[in-house]
Amino acid sequence: MKYLFLDTNIYIDMIVSRNASHSADSYEQLKMLLDHNQVKILVPAIIEAEVKRHIASEVKNVGDLVQEARKSIENVYWINHVEEIEKYNEKIRPLSQALGNMVDEFRRNEERYISDATTKITGLMHYRNVITIEENGDLLSKVQRRKLYKQCPFHIEDKESWADAMIIETLINIRDFVAINDDDKIYFITRNHKDFSKGNSKTDRVIIHPHIEEQLRQNNLLQAFNYRSLYTKTLIEDFADEATEANIMQQLIEEAEDERREMIDAAREHWYDMERESAGLSSLSSADAYFESIGESDEVQALINAIDSSISSLEVLIEDALDEYSQFEDDLNAEPIANLRARIQAYNTNSPFLQISYESGFSDDEVREAVLEFVDDNLLSVDDIESLRDSIDKKDHFELGILVKFNDLRENTISLSVEGELDPRNDDSDHLWVELYINDARDAYGEVEVYYGGVRYDEDSESPDGTVESIDYNLEKVTDRLVNIIQRNIDSVDHKKVNLGKLRTVLNI
Repeated sequence: MKYLFLDTNIYIDMIVSRNASHSADSYEQLKMLLDHNQVKILVPAIIEAEVKRHIASEVKNVGDLVQEARKSIENVYWINHVEEIEKYNEKIRPLSQALGNMVDEFRRNEERYISDATTKITGLMHYRNVITIEENGDLLSKVQRRKLYKQCPFHIEDKESWADAMIIETLINIRDFVAINDDDKIYFITRNHKDFSKGNSKTDRVIIHPHIEEQLRQNNLLQAFNYRSLYTKTLIEDFADEATEANIMQQLIEEAEDERREMIDAAREHWYDMERESAGLSSLSSADAYFESIGESDEVQALINAIDSSISSLEVLIEDALDEYSQFEDDLNAEPIANLRARIQAYNTNSPFLQISYESGFSDDEVREAVLEFVDDNLLSVDDIESLRDSIDKKDHFELGILVKFNDLRENTISLSVEGELDPRNDDSDHLWVELYINDARDAYGEVEVYYGGVRYDEDSESPDGTVESIDYNLEKVTDRLVNIIQRNIDSVDHKKVNLGKLRTVLNI
């Protein structure tokens, strides 16, 4: 008997078309194999639970991607010449309309998609020749022991992979649940090489992790075990007779061609990385490393520190001003009313243009309210100061999107954001734009230019040479401009605080 042990990601690929090598027919093909009675599927209960838990979010992701594509189309515009605009509209309108229709269709049917997917997966996992394996106390204890000894998948620092650990323990203890004969074969298929494979390289990712291998050997399962990463390729190569008898071989061959193209692309990327490594250059496999390097650079740290220092100074002064206002209000209420009336009258006599609203017939409360109203309207508005304080939104690290945003005392929205994308390519470059906006107008900007370096061969040598990768920063102007704007608000708050102090002196409060 041949047993298929499929990881969660393989089942998810049957629901959403996120993997080009996993066709829409894979679900029916698998059922046809099961109907043939020579193949069985082993399904740990945790995998069924994990798949069902992810169905709604995976379906929602589809709608979000279409919505993002639609927004991107709507944000595109063109050169403002009659002929150019006409050409643009002719091409862009059908795209926008088609995406809009897709968004509408998805929203109308989202709940049905989720329901259909749930029914589909539930039907497969309870189909004929499917063996569901419920975890027991012994398995749970072994998972805890795996965590204690930091065995795969807990070998990864700060990664809580309880579900993957349960999958591993179910696999290596499968004889406790199913009678595995000497000539039986188990095929474990997963694309999660980080948790299950020996390593991340092209060679290591198709080899099971040594922790799992040793435990399979101890349980006399290694001779029956087969580790695979490509679903369709596995069915063609390892289930050829069964697939042929089930009349699905041609479909599998077509899918395998898609998988082959993906493997070629992956191999090409791996070759580029090896060539770059031999030339002393970084791998192009991920933009994260470049972004991390940028975030840790002295230039970006100077920007982050300038934001943090300026905003912190502003926040401290705001709190001081609010405390000063509160103390003024307390002292105002404690001041003898006769003294207060006399000083208000004296102030109004000496200040013909800016006066405290006062009439002799005011009650005691109305006199004090008149003073506070004068302060709020002319000196220090608590609402404005609190609005400024509450609007401040600041990141303490460098990332795409908003770094700092607030509404200043002039009713402007100030924002500093990082825009752009890093897509590492050989001998090419990308930019990140650090843009300062006042309302909808860009006031200043800086840039980070990332050159990824390139590989070339010397005419007299077979060894590759590399053009040096580099990251260039131009952030001083935008940093200075932002600090100046924040300082302007600091000065404004301080000025209001000083004016309130002057009124204290005038009224002798």
